[in-house]
Amino acid sequence: MASGLVGGYHAIALPLAHGVFKRHIYVKKHNTKESEKGGESKLAADRTVYVVNLPNNSDEDWLQQCLSAVGSIQHIIPGSEPDQNADPLLAKTAHVVFKSKKAAEEVLRVQTLDCPAPAETTGLNAYLEDYQAKKPGLVAVKELADRFMAEFDAAEEEEIREREDLKNQVDDDGFITVVSNKRKKAPIPEELMPVKKPKSKELQNFYRFQMREKKRDQLKTLRERFEEDKLLVEKLKKANKFKPE
Repeated sequence: MASGLVGGYHAIALPLAHGVFKRHIYVKKHNTKESEKGGESKLAADRTVYVVNLPNNSDEDWLQQCLSAVGSIQHIIPGSEPDQNADPLLAKTAHVVFKSKKAAEEVLRVQTLDCPAPAETTGLNAYLEDYQAKKPGLVAVKELADRFMAEFDAAEEEEIREREDLKNQVDDDGFITVVSNKRKKAPIPEELMPVKKPKSKELQNFYRFQMREKKRDQLKTLRERFEEDKLLVEKLKKANKFKPE
């Protein structure tokens, strides 16, 4: 991008890793308000710049590394969360207070800064990491199953010992406690439970449609038989071969 101001901001190019493309951050001198004058304001006059269009996954350490090449930084004040309808350039902002006036002036002239990539993964790599975290693989599943079975076996052995102790005990009424020796089935861990798929609404509607069609066909058949019987009765009457009781 050519040098100059963009909407009152100075553009600084940040080369992206493994590519010829660049992203830009925009800076301008902080306009000191009357309430900030005369006291010990965190936004020191003549040493503070306002930075916008910061990467969403950037933090204060990342911004410190980027701008410290221009001069020593006293502190950074991150901007507040913007409104949803705000300018996209203001999605992430910060006030940077340098230790010297010279550094604050220099950052308004520099054209390019070699900044490290933000530590947090974004884009396709972020989706890939999230997918891999949810799909730990067979080795992790086996470790989970082995750990669960070891805990289950230990608990079952403890229960068997308690049952053996109860076998020969006589209660206050002189009865011996009867204890079952059946082994329990190991419950399936929640993490390994198969996900039950809800029945498709379309499939349910299809079954209802089938039932309605079946009933309709049955009624149609009954009507046809009734009409046939009526015709047969009429024919028999005419032939004097049928006398209803």
